[in-house]
Amino acid sequence: MINGKTLSEQYYKWIKANTSFKDVASKITRIDEPFLDNDSDEITMYVVQKGNGNITLTDDGWTTDNLEGKGVSISRSAKRKQILNQQIKAYGVSYADDELYIDTTVDKFPESKHRLLQAILFVNDMFMLASTSVNSIFFEDVSAFFSAHNIRANKNMAYIGASGLTHKYEFSIPGINKIPMKLVKTLSAPNNPIFAKSILADVEQTKPVLEDPSDFYVFINDYNQKKDAAISINPDIINLFEGNGINPVLYSDRESYVKELSR
Repeated sequence: MINGKTLSEQYYKWIKANTSFKDVASKITRIDEPFLDNDSDEITMYVVQKGNGNITLTDDGWTTDNLEGKGVSISRSAKRKQILNQQIKAYGVSYADDELYIDTTVDKFPESKHRLLQAILFVNDMFMLASTSVNSIFFEDVSAFFSAHNIRANKNMAYIGASGLTHKYEFSIPGINKIPMKLVKTLSAPNNPIFAKSILADVEQTKPVLEDPSDFYVFINDYNQKKDAAISINPDIINLFEGNGINPVLYSDRESYVKELSR
């Protein structure tokens, strides 16, 4: 019989087998993660030893370099830089000289590594389309939708999950009396299974630590602005969410959820 312990053991076994640590220079370790960017390349980060137990985890500019290659400039856009800094603060991540990084200590390495990975995935997702084809960022679209319907949503809520790692939700809608709180994730790269599984991992780690009843939602961007057409969503991703108690909300069908989300 499949149970939580069995699934947990399989997951951590897979993580260990597919994560690589390699010393590439004095006091510098390279980490290759089993998570992929939009080009299906493995995500890489580095640990730089500073002495006295202090370290810096950094993407070495990889994330923004990747976006620059797609025509998305962070450094030349004050608006994008502002949004970037606002979002990564929720992960405790800093941005300077094109690098995403965390200054931390060795004893806090696991959590810090997890937070930096989450930030890298989020930034890739948020800015993945070129500026010529994007009129607004999906996060801002969802925020505007909540505001237009007077849905009282708090932005960027973070929870310490069952494993001790931090898990971030783009929006949180408070509950009252017997109405559950609603935690909302966004998925602007709708058919990327890595991002979808990352959302599932956040939910599975958050559920055990919540004291009050909570419902989980993921807003899925199913619109291609460049082609002005709907995006066909892989049914496996929808099934992944629904089968694990997460309510998938296609952005094109968002109006159907106003009453539900307003409660």
